Amino acid sequence: MRRLIILLAVFVYAVKGLSQEVDKSVLYEIKILEKLVIDVTKKRYPSVYFYGVKKEKIFLINRYSTLRQVYSIEDADFVFLKNRKNPFKADKPTLALDFRSLKNCGFCIGVFSWKNGRPILILFQENLEKFRIVLPEEYRYFIESKMMSIGKR
Repeated sequence: MRRLIILLAVFVYAVKGLSQEVDKSVLYEIKILEKLVIDVTKKRYPSVYFYGVKKEKIFLINRYSTLRQVYSIEDADFVFLKNRKNPFKADKPTLALDFRSLKNCGFCIGVFSWKNGRPILILFQENLEKFRIVLPEEYRYFIESKMMSIGKR
């Protein structure tokens, strides 16, 4: 009987933890990243490699998006990069999730970050052309020259 009560308590605790509502800004960020990756790769279920991204965020991306996590850059269609302190070069389209990583990734197609509670998306024309990526017209407001963007920081 005691085991049953302990098992029931653990089950209730687990269900309670899963039912907690996810912050709306996190869901908003996941949907932005998902749409960008789908538009870049032109795949319905693209595979993504995460470098330096926290496990909690990876869990939420896996749960609330159609992106599939892979554990090798070679198997990935797209790479997310965060907290990179050393130079990084990948043959896959890469998006920096912070400005420090952007400085260490010469071939990043852009950066997605938050500033003052607002999302910032900057895509670099030169690197999009290197990967032969053609994005829909709705991204025209986010595409800039890399030299102009880095000069602003």
